[in-house]
Amino acid sequence: MKNRSIPAAAWLGALLLYGFLPAAGLAQGQAWPSKPVRIFVSNGPGSAPDVVVRLVGDRLSKAFGQPFLIDNRPGGEQTIGASLAAKAAPDGYTFFFGTNDSLVANQFRLKSLPYDVDRDFAPVANVVGSAAFVVVAHGELPVKTFPELAAMARVQPGKVTMGITVGLSDIISQWLNKMAGIDMLRVPYKLNTQANQDAAAGQVNSIVTSYQSIVPLVQSGRLRVIAVTGSERYPLLPEVPALTEAYPGLIIEGWFFFVAPAGVPADIVQRMNREVDRIVADPEIAQRIRSFHFTPGPAMTPRAIEERIREERGRWRRIAQDIGLQPQ
Repeated sequence: MKNRSIPAAAWLGALLLYGFLPAAGLAQGQAWPSKPVRIFVSNGPGSAPDVVVRLVGDRLSKAFGQPFLIDNRPGGEQTIGASLAAKAAPDGYTFFFGTNDSLVANQFRLKSLPYDVDRDFAPVANVVGSAAFVVVAHGELPVKTFPELAAMARVQPGKVTMGITVGLSDIISQWLNKMAGIDMLRVPYKLNTQANQDAAAGQVNSIVTSYQSIVPLVQSGRLRVIAVTGSERYPLLPEVPALTEAYPGLIIEGWFFFVAPAGVPADIVQRMNREVDRIVADPEIAQRIRSFHFTPGPAMTPRAIEERIREERGRWRRIAQDIGLQPQ
Protein backbone atom coordinates (compact mmCIF):
# COMPACT_ATOMS: atom_id res chain seq x y z
CA MET A 1 0.00 0.00 0.00
CA LYS A 2 1.07 3.57 -0.61
CA ASN A 3 1.77 5.66 2.50
CA ARG A 4 -0.63 8.59 2.38
CA SER A 5 -0.09 11.37 4.92
CA ILE A 6 -3.13 12.87 6.55
CA PRO A 7 -3.20 16.72 6.52
CA ALA A 8 -2.62 18.37 9.90
CA ALA A 9 -5.94 20.17 9.64
CA ALA A 10 -7.74 16.85 9.36
CA TRP A 11 -6.00 15.52 12.45
CA LEU A 12 -6.91 18.70 14.36
CA GLY A 13 -10.55 18.46 13.31
CA ALA A 14 -10.75 14.83 14.37
CA LEU A 15 -9.19 15.53 17.76
CA LEU A 16 -11.65 18.35 18.38
CA LEU A 17 -14.60 16.23 17.20
CA TYR A 18 -13.84 13.36 19.55
CA GLY A 19 -12.96 15.59 22.52
CA PHE A 20 -9.24 14.84 22.69
CA LEU A 21 -8.35 18.53 22.26
CA PRO A 22 -10.28 21.26 24.14
CA ALA A 23 -11.70 24.03 21.98
CA ALA A 24 -10.30 26.56 24.47
CA GLY A 25 -6.86 25.69 23.18
CA LEU A 26 -7.71 27.35 19.89
CA ALA A 27 -9.03 30.48 21.59
CA GLN A 28 -5.79 30.84 23.51
CA GLY A 29 -3.92 30.67 20.25
CA GLN A 30 -5.80 33.56 18.69
CA ALA A 31 -3.93 36.82 18.18
CA TRP A 32 -4.16 39.25 21.08
CA PRO A 33 -5.66 41.78 21.16
CA SER A 34 -8.49 41.08 18.74
CA LYS A 35 -10.89 43.63 20.29
CA PRO A 36 -10.72 46.80 22.43
CA VAL A 37 -8.88 46.63 25.78
CA ARG A 38 -10.17 48.43 28.88
CA ILE A 39 -8.01 50.13 31.50
CA PHE A 40 -9.77 51.01 34.77
CA VAL A 41 -8.48 54.14 36.50
CA SER A 42 -9.44 55.21 40.03
CA ASN A 43 -8.67 58.87 39.36
CA GLY A 44 -11.07 61.32 37.76
CA PRO A 45 -10.94 62.60 34.17
CA GLY A 46 -8.43 65.40 33.69
CA SER A 47 -6.34 64.50 36.75
CA ALA A 48 -2.60 64.07 36.26
CA PRO A 49 -2.74 60.23 36.57
CA ASP A 50 -5.61 60.17 34.08
CA VAL A 51 -3.69 62.22 31.53
CA VAL A 52 -0.59 60.03 31.94
CA VAL A 53 -2.49 56.77 31.46
CA ARG A 54 -4.22 58.23 28.39
CA LEU A 55 -0.84 59.11 26.88
CA VAL A 56 0.35 55.54 27.41
CA GLY A 57 -3.00 54.08 26.32
CA ASP A 58 -2.85 56.01 23.05
CA ARG A 59 0.59 54.58 22.28
CA LEU A 60 -0.61 51.08 23.21
CA SER A 61 -3.51 51.47 20.78
CA LYS A 62 -1.08 52.33 17.98
CA ALA A 63 1.31 49.54 18.89
CA PHE A 64 -1.28 46.76 19.11
CA GLY A 65 -3.81 47.97 16.54
CA GLN A 66 -6.77 47.96 18.94
CA PRO A 67 -8.26 50.73 21.11
CA PHE A 68 -7.08 50.86 24.73
CA LEU A 69 -10.05 52.51 26.40
CA ILE A 70 -9.66 54.45 29.66
CA ASP A 71 -12.53 53.84 32.10
CA ASN A 72 -12.47 56.35 34.99
CA ARG A 73 -14.04 55.08 38.23
CA PRO A 74 -13.07 57.57 40.96
CA GLY A 75 -14.36 57.44 44.52
CA GLY A 76 -14.58 54.87 47.25
CA GLU A 77 -10.97 55.50 48.38
CA GLN A 78 -9.88 54.12 44.98
CA THR A 79 -11.65 50.81 45.61
CA ILE A 80 -14.27 51.09 42.85
CA GLY A 81 -11.98 50.86 39.85
CA ALA A 82 -9.78 48.29 41.58
CA SER A 83 -12.75 46.08 42.44
CA LEU A 84 -14.11 46.16 38.88
CA ALA A 85 -10.73 45.19 37.48
CA ALA A 86 -10.24 42.43 40.07
CA LYS A 87 -13.57 40.82 39.11
CA ALA A 88 -13.00 41.01 35.34
CA ALA A 89 -12.18 37.97 33.23
CA PRO A 90 -8.42 37.27 33.13
CA ASP A 91 -8.37 37.27 29.33
CA GLY A 92 -6.05 40.21 28.67
CA TYR A 93 -8.82 42.67 27.88
CA THR A 94 -8.91 44.38 31.28
CA PHE A 95 -6.12 46.17 33.15
CA PHE A 96 -5.99 48.45 36.18
CA PHE A 97 -3.80 51.53 36.66
CA GLY A 98 -2.92 50.76 40.27
CA THR A 99 -1.56 53.17 42.85
CA ASN A 100 0.13 52.99 46.25
CA ASP A 101 -3.30 53.70 47.75
CA SER A 102 -5.26 51.01 45.92
CA LEU A 103 -2.60 48.28 45.97
CA VAL A 104 -1.00 48.81 49.39
CA ALA A 105 -2.18 51.59 51.73
CA ASN A 106 -5.87 50.69 51.61
CA GLN A 107 -5.08 47.35 53.25
CA PHE A 108 -4.11 49.27 56.38
CA ARG A 109 -6.51 52.22 56.12
CA LEU A 110 -9.81 50.44 55.42
CA LYS A 111 -11.52 47.80 57.52
CA SER A 112 -12.50 45.75 54.50
CA LEU A 113 -11.64 45.72 50.81
CA PRO A 114 -13.76 44.31 47.98
CA TYR A 115 -10.61 42.74 46.53
CA ASP A 116 -7.45 40.96 47.66
CA VAL A 117 -4.30 42.33 46.01
CA ASP A 118 -2.33 39.06 46.20
CA ARG A 119 -5.20 36.85 45.14
CA ASP A 120 -6.91 39.04 42.53
CA PHE A 121 -4.14 40.84 40.65
CA ALA A 122 -1.12 40.00 38.52
CA PRO A 123 1.61 42.67 38.15
CA VAL A 124 2.25 43.79 34.58
CA ALA A 125 4.33 46.96 34.04
CA ASN A 126 5.71 50.11 35.65
CA VAL A 127 4.58 53.54 34.41
CA VAL A 128 5.44 56.11 37.11
CA GLY A 129 8.36 55.40 39.41
CA SER A 130 7.78 58.22 41.88
CA ALA A 131 5.03 60.75 42.49
CA ALA A 132 6.32 63.02 45.21
CA PHE A 133 4.44 64.09 48.27
CA VAL A 134 5.90 67.24 49.73
CA VAL A 135 5.90 69.11 53.01
CA VAL A 136 5.26 72.76 52.22
CA ALA A 137 5.52 75.84 54.42
CA HIS A 138 3.98 79.29 54.04
CA GLY A 139 6.40 81.38 51.97
CA GLU A 140 7.09 83.90 54.76
CA LEU A 141 7.61 81.31 57.51
CA PRO A 142 11.33 81.45 58.51
CA VAL A 143 12.07 77.78 57.81
CA LYS A 144 13.74 76.10 54.84
CA THR A 145 13.77 72.46 56.01
CA PHE A 146 11.43 70.22 57.94
CA PRO A 147 13.82 69.89 60.94
CA GLU A 148 13.60 73.69 61.23
CA LEU A 149 9.79 73.48 61.22
CA ALA A 150 10.00 70.69 63.78
CA ALA A 151 12.23 72.84 66.00
CA MET A 152 9.63 75.61 65.86
CA ALA A 153 6.89 73.11 66.76
CA ARG A 154 8.98 71.81 69.67
CA VAL A 155 9.25 75.29 71.13
CA GLN A 156 5.55 76.00 70.53
CA PRO A 157 3.76 72.66 71.08
CA GLY A 158 0.26 72.57 69.63
CA LYS A 159 0.61 75.97 67.96
CA VAL A 160 2.42 75.23 64.69
CA THR A 161 -0.26 74.09 62.26
CA MET A 162 -0.32 71.62 59.37
CA GLY A 163 -3.23 71.41 56.92
CA ILE A 164 -4.22 67.88 55.98
CA THR A 165 -6.83 66.04 53.93
CA VAL A 166 -8.14 62.50 54.31
CA GLY A 167 -5.75 59.81 53.11
CA LEU A 168 -1.99 59.93 52.73
CA SER A 169 -1.75 63.57 53.80
CA ASP A 170 -3.32 62.71 57.15
CA ILE A 171 -1.13 59.66 57.68
CA ILE A 172 2.09 61.44 56.72
CA SER A 173 1.32 64.24 59.20
CA GLN A 174 0.77 61.74 62.01
CA TRP A 175 4.02 59.94 61.15
CA LEU A 176 5.92 63.25 61.07
CA ASN A 177 4.71 64.07 64.59
CA LYS A 178 5.73 60.61 65.78
CA MET A 179 9.17 60.47 64.11
CA ALA A 180 10.13 64.05 65.01
CA GLY A 181 8.72 63.83 68.55
CA ILE A 182 6.61 66.95 68.11
CA ASP A 183 2.98 68.02 68.40
CA MET A 184 1.98 70.00 65.33
CA LEU A 185 -1.71 70.90 65.32
CA ARG A 186 -3.27 69.05 62.37
CA VAL A 187 -6.02 71.06 60.65
CA PRO A 188 -8.37 68.88 58.54
CA TYR A 189 -9.70 69.98 55.14
CA LYS A 190 -12.20 68.31 52.85
CA LEU A 191 -10.55 69.68 49.71
CA ASN A 192 -6.86 69.71 48.91
CA THR A 193 -7.26 72.95 46.94
CA GLN A 194 -8.62 74.76 50.02
CA ALA A 195 -5.74 73.53 52.18
CA ASN A 196 -3.27 74.77 49.55
CA GLN A 197 -4.89 78.19 49.36
CA ASP A 198 -5.04 78.59 53.15
CA ALA A 199 -1.36 77.68 53.43
CA ALA A 200 -0.51 80.22 50.75
CA ALA A 201 -2.52 82.84 52.66
CA GLY A 202 -0.82 81.96 55.96
CA GLN A 203 -3.98 80.57 57.58
CA VAL A 204 -2.00 77.39 58.33
CA ASN A 205 1.78 77.18 58.65
CA SER A 206 2.29 74.11 56.51
CA ILE A 207 0.64 71.34 54.50
CA VAL A 208 1.39 67.89 53.16
CA THR A 209 0.29 67.54 49.55
CA SER A 210 1.23 66.34 46.08
CA TYR A 211 3.82 68.50 44.38
CA GLN A 212 1.91 68.95 41.13
CA SER A 213 -1.00 70.53 43.03
CA ILE A 214 1.03 73.49 44.34
CA VAL A 215 3.55 74.31 41.58
CA PRO A 216 2.08 77.76 40.72
CA LEU A 217 1.97 78.71 44.42
CA VAL A 218 5.62 77.67 44.83
CA GLN A 219 6.69 79.54 41.72
CA SER A 220 4.96 82.70 43.00
CA GLY A 221 6.81 82.44 46.33
CA ARG A 222 3.64 82.04 48.39
CA LEU A 223 4.64 78.49 49.36
CA ARG A 224 8.04 76.88 49.94
CA VAL A 225 8.77 73.16 49.61
CA ILE A 226 10.82 72.08 52.64
CA ALA A 227 10.87 68.28 52.30
CA VAL A 228 9.93 65.39 50.03
CA THR A 229 8.67 62.07 51.35
CA GLY A 230 10.38 59.74 48.86
CA SER A 231 13.31 57.39 49.31
CA GLU A 232 15.67 59.99 47.84
CA ARG A 233 15.69 63.60 46.72
CA TYR A 234 13.13 64.24 44.04
CA PRO A 235 14.85 64.76 40.63
CA LEU A 236 12.66 67.78 39.94
CA LEU A 237 13.56 69.34 43.33
CA PRO A 238 17.21 68.35 43.85
CA GLU A 239 17.85 71.10 46.41
CA VAL A 240 15.03 69.92 48.72
CA PRO A 241 16.03 67.28 51.32
CA ALA A 242 14.20 63.98 51.59
CA LEU A 243 12.68 63.43 55.02
CA THR A 244 14.55 60.15 55.35
CA GLU A 245 17.82 62.13 55.48
CA ALA A 246 16.81 63.47 58.91
CA TYR A 247 14.47 60.65 59.93
CA PRO A 248 15.76 57.36 58.48
CA GLY A 249 12.99 55.18 57.10
CA LEU A 250 10.39 57.94 56.87
CA ILE A 251 9.41 57.23 53.26
CA ILE A 252 6.05 57.47 51.52
CA GLU A 253 5.94 57.88 47.77
CA GLY A 254 3.38 57.35 45.07
CA TRP A 255 3.78 55.16 42.00
CA PHE A 256 1.60 53.76 39.22
CA PHE A 257 1.68 50.16 38.00
CA PHE A 258 -0.38 48.34 35.42
CA VAL A 259 -1.88 45.19 36.93
CA ALA A 260 -4.32 42.67 35.46
CA PRO A 261 -6.84 40.20 36.88
CA ALA A 262 -5.02 37.18 38.29
CA GLY A 263 -4.74 34.33 35.82
CA VAL A 264 -4.11 36.48 32.76
CA PRO A 265 -1.98 34.55 30.22
CA ALA A 266 1.73 35.01 30.81
CA ASP A 267 2.46 35.81 27.18
CA ILE A 268 0.04 38.77 27.30
CA VAL A 269 1.71 40.05 30.47
CA GLN A 270 5.11 39.83 28.80
CA ARG A 271 3.93 41.64 25.67
CA MET A 272 2.35 44.43 27.72
CA ASN A 273 5.43 44.68 29.93
CA ARG A 274 7.78 45.07 26.96
CA GLU A 275 5.55 47.58 25.18
CA VAL A 276 4.89 49.76 28.24
CA ASP A 277 8.62 49.81 29.05
CA ARG A 278 9.32 50.92 25.47
CA ILE A 279 6.63 53.62 25.57
CA VAL A 280 7.66 55.08 28.93
CA ALA A 281 11.32 55.18 27.82
CA ASP A 282 10.39 57.22 24.73
CA PRO A 283 11.80 60.74 25.31
CA GLU A 284 8.54 62.43 24.31
CA ILE A 285 6.40 60.37 26.69
CA ALA A 286 8.99 60.59 29.47
CA GLN A 287 8.99 64.38 29.18
CA ARG A 288 5.19 64.52 29.27
CA ILE A 289 5.22 62.41 32.43
CA ARG A 290 7.79 64.77 33.98
CA SER A 291 5.59 67.74 33.07
CA PHE A 292 3.15 66.45 35.72
CA HIS A 293 6.02 66.33 38.22
CA PHE A 294 6.16 62.54 38.16
CA THR A 295 9.29 60.54 37.37
CA PRO A 296 8.92 58.04 34.51
CA GLY A 297 9.04 54.49 35.78
CA PRO A 298 12.22 52.51 35.13
CA ALA A 299 11.66 49.22 33.33
CA MET A 300 10.59 46.55 35.81
CA THR A 301 9.72 42.89 35.37
CA PRO A 302 6.42 41.63 36.79
CA ARG A 303 8.43 39.86 39.48
CA ALA A 304 10.20 43.09 40.43
CA ILE A 305 6.84 44.88 40.66
CA GLU A 306 5.55 42.12 42.93
CA GLU A 307 8.60 42.56 45.16
CA ARG A 308 8.11 46.34 45.23
CA ILE A 309 4.50 45.93 46.36
CA ARG A 310 5.64 43.51 49.06
CA GLU A 311 8.30 45.98 50.21
CA GLU A 312 5.75 48.80 50.32
CA ARG A 313 3.39 46.62 52.35
CA GLY A 314 6.11 46.07 54.92
CA ARG A 315 6.68 49.81 55.14
CA TRP A 316 2.97 50.46 55.62
CA ARG A 317 2.79 47.80 58.32
CA ARG A 318 5.46 49.73 60.18
CA ILE A 319 3.61 53.03 59.67
CA ALA A 320 0.40 51.52 61.03
CA GLN A 321 2.25 50.28 64.11
CA ASP A 322 4.11 53.55 64.65
CA ILE A 323 1.04 55.78 64.63
CA GLY A 324 -1.54 53.28 65.87
CA LEU A 325 -3.44 53.50 62.61
CA GLN A 326 -6.99 52.27 63.03
CA PRO A 327 -8.73 51.11 59.83
CA GLN A 328 -11.92 53.03 59.17
